Amino acid sequence: MEGELKAFVESLERNMTPEDVITLEACIDCKLCGHACAWYLATGDEKLHPTYKTELIRDVYHSYMTLEGRVATTLGLRKAPTLEDVRERMQAFWQCTACGRCTLTCPLGLSTRRIVRLARAAYTDAGLSLVNPTIKSIVENTDNLRHSFGLTIPQVIGRVGLFLQNEGIEVPVDVHGADMLFVCPAAGNTKIPDYGIKMVKILNAAGVSYTVSPRVVDTGTEIDHIAVHHNLSRVMLEEWEEEADRLGVKQILLVECGCDARTLYAEASETLGRPFKYPVVSVDALMLELIKDGRLPVEPLNTRITLHDPCYATRLSGLGEIFREILSYVTTDFVEMTPNREYNYCCNGGAGGMRLPENTELRRKISVLKANQIQLTGAELVTTPCVVCSLSLEDTCNVYGLAQPGERMVQVLFEVVYDAMEQALARRGELDRMYMPAELIGRDPDYFDAHSIGGRLAMLAHRPDFGELVDWLEQDPIVKRFAATHPDVKDQLHGLRELAECPNC
Repeated sequence: MEGELKAFVESLERNMTPEDVITLEACIDCKLCGHACAWYLATGDEKLHPTYKTELIRDVYHSYMTLEGRVATTLGLRKAPTLEDVRERMQAFWQCTACGRCTLTCPLGLSTRRIVRLARAAYTDAGLSLVNPTIKSIVENTDNLRHSFGLTIPQVIGRVGLFLQNEGIEVPVDVHGADMLFVCPAAGNTKIPDYGIKMVKILNAAGVSYTVSPRVVDTGTEIDHIAVHHNLSRVMLEEWEEEADRLGVKQILLVECGCDARTLYAEASETLGRPFKYPVVSVDALMLELIKDGRLPVEPLNTRITLHDPCYATRLSGLGEIFREILSYVTTDFVEMTPNREYNYCCNGGAGGMRLPENTELRRKISVLKANQIQLTGAELVTTPCVVCSLSLEDTCNVYGLAQPGERMVQVLFEVVYDAMEQALARRGELDRMYMPAELIGRDPDYFDAHSIGGRLAMLAHRPDFGELVDWLEQDPIVKRFAATHPDVKDQLHGLRELAECPNC
């Protein structure tokens, strides 16, 4: 057996559970799972059918992982999958979002998504998936920079700090003894940091005790769900716990990322071999509690809003009713998609669907199902409690002509809450509540400088590579997008440029 095939089989043996064995042994090949799979329904392509994936892993299992299979393969009585067979089917495992919808139509309740996850891990452990440049970059960026998109900590802090300072917003950094540690997933601080500052305003306005870390700037979403690199996933989770230990927080704040919900509520225990050390609080559950307690005032919006259920947050983590209860407080006109909740169609973007550029044309074709769902609601706005879902849905609305040119038809759920909160605070004359976090109120100047985002930006200015950071900020498309509505950010950048060129002036 070739080395790569051997590593592939060993990975399956190491990670396969008794439940997975039942999934492989009990399948009756009825193919009803295809009736739930958006990728198959929209194309009719047999290579996109869930069983196309499970067939390979079942064949590997029976040929190399059972006694009778090993004997038959050794004697030439069974035609076992070759390394070339494994390579040939690799792409199919990433033309899938492992959303779990196929299980809903399986008469035995078997989990194809578990088999997809096992296979992805095996391809990664064998080094086979690294021929894909995107997966390779996720692994290398996570290993070298602890950020799957390859951003450095100064880039993450510098950019979001620029946006926050432009609006006069502060955020607590490296505060010891806060209640919650807030870590943003890489997709959030890479793709929507300009929108993400609304979350900071919500936490500040409600007086939540939280801190962000100057060391941990990624939650490990992509290494866990796209690459499925268990060793690096374990490292990311352990470093998250170690940072929580160092800062002395009580809880982890789970922000709006469906895959992170699944990781922290389920996969982390498997990856770590034990439960995750800290209690996890979903930011949606937190916002709902704050609204109910009156700490977060909201005034319902008169906008017709529909909800996309993230597969990983609703179907796989059971959070769907929280999202609906939030919407009952923040809009007067909520309309459901059909189907909804655990039966909702996937956005087709998560777990690699959108991240891998070779999937773009296919993903957009499949998303006709989602476009039809949205159109039938007559909604003016689509919301979803997941960053990646929002990016995929925004693309779908644009491709299928549902959105007005130049307008965002999709918002992350916290943005809808923010609009309702801002409306309520403005009516009360209390907009200033958004600007200062509870952990920085009443602090002395030295403490404030050491633990505020403004202080952290000042620290960055003393780094020898500060000029390179300013170069990057000036060319960054997200900064340019922010500048379109905040033109004075250009003056800030000019000031940073002067400081980089003459730090002692």
